[in-house]
Amino acid sequence: MAESNLSREAASPRGESAAPAPQVEGLVVALAPGLFEVAVGGTIYLCTLRGRLRKPRPSHVTIPGSRARPPFPSGRPTRGPSPHRMAPPLPATPVPDATDRPVRISPGDRVLMTPLSHAEGVIEEVLPRKAVLSRARPEVGGEHIMLANPDQAILVFATLEPGPNFRLLDRYLALCEHATVPALLCLNKMDLGLPREIDEAAKLYASLGYPVLRTSATTGLGLEALRERLIGRLSLLTGPSGVGKSSLMNALLPEADQRIGDISQATGKGRHTTTGARLLPLPDGGWLADTAGIRELALWNVPAADLPRCFIELRPVADACLYEGCTHAAAEEGCALREALGAGRITPSRFASFERLLEAARSEEVPHWALPAH
Repeated sequence: MAESNLSREAASPRGESAAPAPQVEGLVVALAPGLFEVAVGGTIYLCTLRGRLRKPRPSHVTIPGSRARPPFPSGRPTRGPSPHRMAPPLPATPVPDATDRPVRISPGDRVLMTPLSHAEGVIEEVLPRKAVLSRARPEVGGEHIMLANPDQAILVFATLEPGPNFRLLDRYLALCEHATVPALLCLNKMDLGLPREIDEAAKLYASLGYPVLRTSATTGLGLEALRERLIGRLSLLTGPSGVGKSSLMNALLPEADQRIGDISQATGKGRHTTTGARLLPLPDGGWLADTAGIRELALWNVPAADLPRCFIELRPVADACLYEGCTHAAAEEGCALREALGAGRITPSRFASFERLLEAARSEEVPHWALPAH
């Protein structure tokens, strides 16, 4: 449906003036190129974006198909001397701020929209976000917003087939901690068994304060407890491929496919393809966002200096190192993080996850002019 068709309905015939339609607040539940599904009460509106809200493409953004590299992997340009020349100044990529109004609409955003009919409207304003869960997309050098304004993240891992990757879990938890979004670990496929080492690892995360639910979509184990956690909240259901997220979704929302079909029929949007997460309404209130399985998870815009605070065990000593700019290396004198490791306040496996993330963050902060030529 062309935007011009929607826009014409907002104007009076023969150019006559008319009272503007009242704006209402809604929740973006899905999107497609140029189109947005916005929930207002029990109604889903298919919306376009008011022209003044559109943002011009930044001059340094790589256009799909181009072989040019983004100027700064971290999105935070740094200027400095070069043995041969000075690096030319380049415009900075805006760093997402949970209190700023977003420049790109994502599922979970709250918006003000003007209804044009019983099922169509125009988005007038995007409201400030309280939080956002984002990951980096190294293949395009940009940000992938998993969900805006989440109340919690449900991290689904299987006990077997496939066994849990705790390194990936630590990355998820660090991402949630940085975004100040509560996280819950869901150990699925309990019907396949629970190896002792997996059980011990689950107890470790529970001792750190992360709720752990043991579930099985096959037997129904733990589903009622999971439902109670979802009531009245905007929740992200995420995890690696093959862990049973779709089975959990079908168990929690057996009419999910029908609900999507009803929305499509109501909005007449069958000709476009939804991209990213889709929010589904829960019977007892709240919304559940389902995402595709993730094989790799890279943090987005998390400075290396902030990483210790993304690990609960290291947070109390994040600023306690003897020297400013401590590298946290094994031979570093007076490193409070190393002392916490030696005292057993953080496990070697969790500290290894921290070191990998620290190395990745530091590599992203290397200025462009210092990168090796390709």
